[in-house]
Amino acid sequence: MTVRRQRGISLVEIMIAVAILAIVATIAIPLYEGYIVEARYGTAVKDMRQMQMIFNDLALENDLAAVDCNSTASRGVYTQDTTQVDAGCSKTWNPGDVRAAAPSTTPAGATPWLDPWGSIYRYQRDATATNPEEFELRSAGPDLTLGNADDAVVN
Repeated sequence: MTVRRQRGISLVEIMIAVAILAIVATIAIPLYEGYIVEARYGTAVKDMRQMQMIFNDLALENDLAAVDCNSTASRGVYTQDTTQVDAGCSKTWNPGDVRAAAPSTTPAGATPWLDPWGSIYRYQRDATATNPEEFELRSAGPDLTLGNADDAVVN
């Protein structure tokens, strides 16, 4: 009588494969999450550099009032997508413009410029600034609270 050998995977082999996958996952997942955080910070800095160029152009061409209505308070960053609207301080927003406005209320026709964590970017000019380019752009970071060590900042 011949012995017929069965083919297939034993339970022990499956358990070993699952254990190896679990070990790889415990190493890979934290590394992946770190890359995600770094990418979000990179996106925030890129966005703020773009805002910085826009605000510098507006401030040099028009004056600081075009950017923030001569306010030194922390303000949100907004974009104007559709038609021309009044931005207050006798300035108008044209389609495609970027402005800083009080973050508590979105100006009519404007869209908040959000960071990768879903919080609005903040603009603030130094109260003693004499140069139109002396301002700070800030993202609240992953904890969504301004003023912490995890904020992304561009001066």
